[in-house]
This record gives sequence, structure tokens and C-alpha cells, in this order.
Amino acid sequence: MLAVVAIGGGSLLGIRGSRGSFAKAAEVKPGICGLKSGAGVFLYAAKTDRGVILFDTGADPAGNPIDGVLACLSASRPDVREAFVTHGHFDHVSGAASLPPSVKTHIGAGDLELAAGNASPDGMAPKLLALVMRTPAVKATDPLTGPQTFDAGNGKTVKAVPVPGHTPGSFAFLYDGVLFVGDIALARDGKLEPTPSAFDPHPDQNRAAIQALRATLAGDRIETVCTGHGGCTPIGFGSTALDALASRVGS
Repeated sequence: MLAVVAIGGGSLLGIRGSRGSFAKAAEVKPGICGLKSGAGVFLYAAKTDRGVILFDTGADPAGNPIDGVLACLSASRPDVREAFVTHGHFDHVSGAASLPPSVKTHIGAGDLELAAGNASPDGMAPKLLALVMRTPAVKATDPLTGPQTFDAGNGKTVKAVPVPGHTPGSFAFLYDGVLFVGDIALARDGKLEPTPSAFDPHPDQNRAAIQALRATLAGDRIETVCTGHGGCTPIGFGSTALDALASRVGS
């Protein structure tokens, strides 16, 4: 979706200049925080007994919004153990360049070249934004090649589910009842909406990915769905919101 809100309100150079800014982080649920960074990009963090897990890393190569969301958990960059990146667009992956070398970075294999700067995004708007932002190459230490489940400690897991459509290597991640979906959907007024057409070069694939995600997670607890733009649905309505979105895009 790549900074949907900011495009309408300022120049491309303004977007670039604001990427290190951020609003105060807020608790999604106990142990999980999120914040809105410059150009309307959301990133999230969860504190585990093994360290901190990030879900997306923002558009700022210096990682200032990462510091903001970590502060919500009384943590700092050395506490980060893993970063799960929903897709390879610059506004979700760039902050990974600021993380310690010990951090495991998970990115879908289909987006490795995109994150590394060796491939151009699909769609005119994403191409233009990527050109202007000139962000650093990011390499995944642990590429994702299919559905996987990662042990997060204390009986909790991160379930990684491929959702190719917005980008070839898009993934959704389910952790402790919170589903992080990146840009396959937008949160607005407590509901989930399809990705705006300007940033959805493969709408048929994205719709199919949403429906497949709902089917894959049919037996899982989903308290809330957190998106890359718009934040999260209300706690307790995650499954309902995902069901409604899957029904809408399938009609």
C-alpha cells in the first residue's frame, strides 16, 4: 500500500522526510505494541521470554520508529531477536537495516530480490515511491518458502502463512491471537477493507490469498487483525473482520 495516506497530503519528498517520525506507541494487547510512523506506516513488536519479535520494520533505514515501538515494551534494539516482514516493499522492510546482525530476519522468498533492491515493485505508484525513497538493500537471514510455525517460547508460536498477491512473497503472521497481514488489506473504522486499487497490481491474486488465509486459519484464535496501514481491528473482533473481508472479496 506504500504510504497511502501521505500521498494525498504531501509531496513524495515530504514522505521521504517524514519516514523517521512516529506517533506514540500503544498497546495492542498485553505484551504487544504498535505504532503509526511517518507516511501512515504501522509496525508492531511483541515481548517474549526470549526477547522481542518485530512484525514489519517501517520505512526508516535509521530505525527510529523501531525505537518508538520498543520503548512501549521497555525494550531496545539489542533485545530484538527476530523480525518477521510481511513483504518486501520499502515501507515495511527498510528498518531491518538498522537492526543488530544477530537478529533473524524472515522475508518471503518471493520478495527477496525486491527487499534487496534488485527488483522493481509491480505497479506504477509503488515503482515511483521506491525510486524516490532510495532505501538500503535488506537481505533476509531466514527466507520463508511456505507455511511454517516458529517457537516463540512460553508455549507461544508465530505461524507464517503465505499470502501472495500484493507482492509475490507476501506473508501473514499469527502470534498470540494477533494476525499481522501487512498490505493485503487496510483497517478503517474497525473493519478490514481491500487494498486500494492504485497499490494492488494483482487484485485477483490478492483476493484469492485473503480467502485462502481465512480457510487456513479457520481453527485458530484471532482476536484482532493488524494491518500495515490503518492499524488494528478492535480486540475480540479479529475473526469476524477477517470473515467479512473474505466474504466481500469473494463475492
